[in-house]
Amino acid sequence: MSLLADAARRFNAELLNMVNKEVRVTTDTGTTYQGLLVGIDSSLNIMLVDAVNNKNERFSRVLIMSHAIVDVVLVQEFVDLREFARYIDKYFPGMVKYVEEANIVQVGNVKVTTAGVEGSGPLAKRVKELFDEFMSKRKT
Repeated sequence: MSLLADAARRFNAELLNMVNKEVRVTTDTGTTYQGLLVGIDSSLNIMLVDAVNNKNERFSRVLIMSHAIVDVVLVQEFVDLREFARYIDKYFPGMVKYVEEANIVQVGNVKVTTAGVEGSGPLAKRVKELFDEFMSKRKT
């Protein structure tokens, strides 16, 4: 894979990791919007929900065209689940898979995202205990 192709893949992965997170967008007119990023299209137009601008006006939906975007800043702290994958690998050797493009961890049929643990049964329960422990250690 070429260096440029790898950089483009990483850019797209990072951008996708911002979806469903709170962001602040500055436009070329100096207006800022802060809200939940719920959509990005191939032209890099973005959709925010529950947004507030710098005049404290509230909007249920805001579509911001890519040509008007100066920057997009992640407001919510990003949790790199690669660290969590390393953390739980000692409990489940050979069972832990980290998917960089989506920033998820897969342990058997259990999926871990920054929103929490998806799955059921004893494995999901143990993974959730370890995830909660991991997240609490990050805050100290």
